[in-house]
Amino acid sequence: MYTEILLVLPVAIYLTIRWRNTSNGDDVALVPGPKSDHFLAGNMATLAASASDAAAMAWAKTYGGVVKLHGVLGVQRHVLLISDPAALRRIFGSASGQWDRTPRDLASFRDKFGPGIAAVEGADHVRQRRIVSQALNPAEVRGMISPVQAASRTTRNALRKACLSSGSRATKLDMLDWSRRCALDSLTMFAFGTTIHAVEDPDKGHDILHTFDAMLEDCIGVTTPFKYWLRDTAASNIYPSLLGLALVDYNFFRSAFKTFKRLAQFGQWVRTQREEHGSLVGSGNDLLSYLEKASKEESNKYKLSDQEIQGQIGQILFAGHDTVSTSLAMLLNDLAKYPKIQERLREEIMAKQAEIGDEDATFTQDDYDSMPYLNGVIKESMRFNPVLGQTSRLNRADDVLPLTEPIVGTDGKVLNQIAVKKGTWVVVDVASSNRRKDVWGEDADTFNPERWLRTGANALPMAKTPGAVYGSLLGFMAGNRTCPGWRIAVLELQVFVCDIVQGFRIHAIPGVDIEREFHGVSILKVIGNPVRGGEVPLMLEPLS
Repeated sequence: MYTEILLVLPVAIYLTIRWRNTSNGDDVALVPGPKSDHFLAGNMATLAASASDAAAMAWAKTYGGVVKLHGVLGVQRHVLLISDPAALRRIFGSASGQWDRTPRDLASFRDKFGPGIAAVEGADHVRQRRIVSQALNPAEVRGMISPVQAASRTTRNALRKACLSSGSRATKLDMLDWSRRCALDSLTMFAFGTTIHAVEDPDKGHDILHTFDAMLEDCIGVTTPFKYWLRDTAASNIYPSLLGLALVDYNFFRSAFKTFKRLAQFGQWVRTQREEHGSLVGSGNDLLSYLEKASKEESNKYKLSDQEIQGQIGQILFAGHDTVSTSLAMLLNDLAKYPKIQERLREEIMAKQAEIGDEDATFTQDDYDSMPYLNGVIKESMRFNPVLGQTSRLNRADDVLPLTEPIVGTDGKVLNQIAVKKGTWVVVDVASSNRRKDVWGEDADTFNPERWLRTGANALPMAKTPGAVYGSLLGFMAGNRTCPGWRIAVLELQVFVCDIVQGFRIHAIPGVDIEREFHGVSILKVIGNPVRGGEVPLMLEPLS
């Protein structure tokens, strides 16, 4: 312990001097907020360690839509935690180009996956975003429905087999594990034109499924404020990447390096499979085929290099698989908790099946989109249980953030807007934004899919976020960092939910409650009895 103190003390003194001499010189210091929780980590370790975004939502209720947090010593003096609709409209609207990911986050993505769309900024980001968005436009997504439905039907059949083999009326199953395997098979098929059959043979998907969550839980999970400070300081001041983190935590380096190597191997396996067997989707109508074909066209000024294409593979696998599987597992848990909502949803799905007139016929994209309650349930689950509770942004130029409601500063004066200098760090508080009563109604803290069915003057949300592509929610972010794959993610949820609700009645297990821990991704865990990698145990009862 004394050795650690002697090693850290000179660094802490230097960073304290530097930190105190980098006062924002704007309105940030006047914004109310909680006292610092720790000399080194400020409030940031508390924010990161809080399950189900409890700390952020508590601060928002106490201080309002803009909260001043104490940052990490040597990294950021103050951080603004923002859920105010007007401020978010500025950040994701007209000024989204200057409010971008932090250099640390960009470097982290680059180290993990290579120079893909999530790891670059400026002209490179515009170029990559243009071609990836073209590959995931509405027409292309409609063409991806068959592999998604195939993965879903395979999952439904495997679930039924597991239930019937148990000999019980209802069978306990980990629906997070099943959701991960289903999402992985679906994604590898429509994105890469190949599959690893993770549903039929769990061992085939084991490495890639557990690589992400185990590494993130071990390496990014907060253990102590001191360790959080070490990692954040190393990443931001010593070297903003994996190497910087290795300097303060060798276990992180070893585990993370193994993970990233596995991702690179998977990417190479995908390319090899395609060279040997072609695309399983047919005529190369998968996402990777589109990117490769477009990038070979000499006239295409947005084409990607081979290294950039390789970088997309890991990022698509990571972001696409995690978002869908976690959202699906949480949605199924919601349906188990609210059986009346589940039954109403089942009635809508069965009515649509009867309308088609063939119980074996598959739905079209228009069929899924025409079921209002289905889409209301999906949106409400994403609002109530966001996969991404917070995300960071750094201001590239001086700016002024407008406010929905004035706040009283620490000097007693009223602030109608907040002037912020270049280099200001903000945390977008998605979880609190999703619970604002002035946006979602007085029942914002209640799970209620019917809010999405309201029309006219009663239609929600009452305050829209520019650039938010799905129900004005920030689940797919907004502005220049909107997830380009949001349409296919919504389609997957529509397909998976319909098949499972049609085939099974989902029951909650008494005494089992789920919370979200954020470790770069959301990991769903049973409160009081967590397991490595997370789980969502539910009872499934097959329907005839």
